[in-house]
Amino acid sequence: MKPPNVEITVHNLSECPFFRTHDTINGEVIFTPRQQTSVEDISIEFTGVTKTEVENMNAHIVTSPPKLEKKFLSMQHPIPDFLWDTKRLEPGQTCRFTFTFVVPEQLPVQACYHECAHHQIQQHHLQLPASLGFHSQNTHQNHSQSKDMSPNIAKVCYGIRFTVWKKNENEDKTKKIHSSTYPVQIMPLRYENSPILVPPKSKYYRMSSEKNVSKGVMQSLSGKFTASSNQPPAIHLQSPRIQSGEPSTVLKLDLQFEPLKEGESPPRILAAQFQLRAMTFFALEPWQDCPDLSDTTTWDRQGFWSEYVSLQPEADMDLNWKATSSKEHDRRIFTTSVEARVSLPIHQTYPTTFHACLVSRVYALKVILFYRAHGKKRGTSRLSLSVPVEVC
Repeated sequence: MKPPNVEITVHNLSECPFFRTHDTINGEVIFTPRQQTSVEDISIEFTGVTKTEVENMNAHIVTSPPKLEKKFLSMQHPIPDFLWDTKRLEPGQTCRFTFTFVVPEQLPVQACYHECAHHQIQQHHLQLPASLGFHSQNTHQNHSQSKDMSPNIAKVCYGIRFTVWKKNENEDKTKKIHSSTYPVQIMPLRYENSPILVPPKSKYYRMSSEKNVSKGVMQSLSGKFTASSNQPPAIHLQSPRIQSGEPSTVLKLDLQFEPLKEGESPPRILAAQFQLRAMTFFALEPWQDCPDLSDTTTWDRQGFWSEYVSLQPEADMDLNWKATSSKEHDRRIFTTSVEARVSLPIHQTYPTTFHACLVSRVYALKVILFYRAHGKKRGTSRLSLSVPVEVC
């Protein structure tokens, strides 16, 4: 059987390469059979599907990694009545179907029917997830080459699917004779949530870090250097700053130096390096809580992937140490705070933060401070933090 000619066009992709919540997706399907075709049913559907694949690290025999594909969104567009007058199309007979879909704010309740640790998790799972692993059908467009720092084995795919069925003559059933999907990129609007509660022994975040500062040939201890921070404001992809530059946020760092004895001075900060860490969690069964891979018994069903992108602060950090008296010790404690605005480079794609049943995307801002003990001429030490941040 000769395959039909099918062309799916989305009209409103010129101004922006993706669609956000409540945006309208308009388009047209042109269907031309190459031979006489009996048509029982035709559907035009706006679909959302998650695809995951997890390699079993505990298996003793090498096998293909198990895969899972779950449809979480299905919106049907009505088909015009004229098609059902004949239900038979002749070769070269072209049919045009226009469609209109509105990107929903939430998924239907039946999209998340598994057990959740608490109600908030289900609310997260019912929010529309962002496209992950998106590849445009129009490869000549610049946005088709964008990278969202996700693995090939964890995808969230949206598309306009056109399907044709015919009636099976031998059985009282319909048979699919053609199906085409035009991929579309969805970047849902996300409201900024309250700062997350980071457990003290988190594998993915470090809100505070401390190191001993030593100097001299004998590496004598001069004091303790501590850096800490809190979750910064979310990075808003649709903020007014996008018109004049990259989306950004401001990270505040609190530094403290506790000298071992009187007369010691704070270390010298040589440089600061900033990175955005994109973390993707995926699984073969629904997450009941926020993703956590600390339980090794679940590693054959859950996976994790992370990538970094370097960030450039908009200005140098100027430190102004302030000495205050310590109530616990009879010596001064040095403290200072500094704010650094960091911007996202435009060569990457940043799916908004989301937690879906099978896939989650979260972010962290990592800062590495390079310092040297006061009076020391050589050698460099480092101290790092990893702070959660939302992309909205």
